[in-house]
Amino acid sequence: MKRRFLHLIFLTTILLTACTPTVPTTPTVDVIGTMSVQLASVMMTQTVAAYSPTPLPSPTFTATPVFTETPAIPPTPAQTAIPKVVAASGADAAPCYQGPGPSYPLTSQVSSYKDVEMVGVGNVPGWYVIMNPYFHTQCWVAAENLVLDPNFDPSAYPTIKP
Repeated sequence: MKRRFLHLIFLTTILLTACTPTVPTTPTVDVIGTMSVQLASVMMTQTVAAYSPTPLPSPTFTATPVFTETPAIPPTPAQTAIPKVVAASGADAAPCYQGPGPSYPLTSQVSSYKDVEMVGVGNVPGWYVIMNPYFHTQCWVAAENLVLDPNFDPSAYPTIKP
């Protein structure tokens, strides 16, 4: 009897779960996929609308310029002497400022023995203006932080004010 009762409960449970209405699930929307298809459709429509049946102009012939060689001007000693930065007092780098002295903002630290391009002589004695090798902007370096070639002529460069 107990066994029949258990079978009856089991069958009733199966029938009740089978007859229970299920709630339909809402389909998920692929937002990114939908937007990309819409964008592609707009782009293709604009490309087709941009078509012009006007033929391209025919090519015209122009004369090719003939270049003549100009004689090379030998560099002056001031141009051949490349200054090198050397950090004073045993440091690894020399400070490069936006003006002559530490009262101006520090632009960068130039590594020791780095070749630099001289731009001009500072209007304050003991300062030179170089092209910063890292940021390619002008900055000021103290004369004690430069190693200049004996042939270097600073008078060939302009005097620069901050």
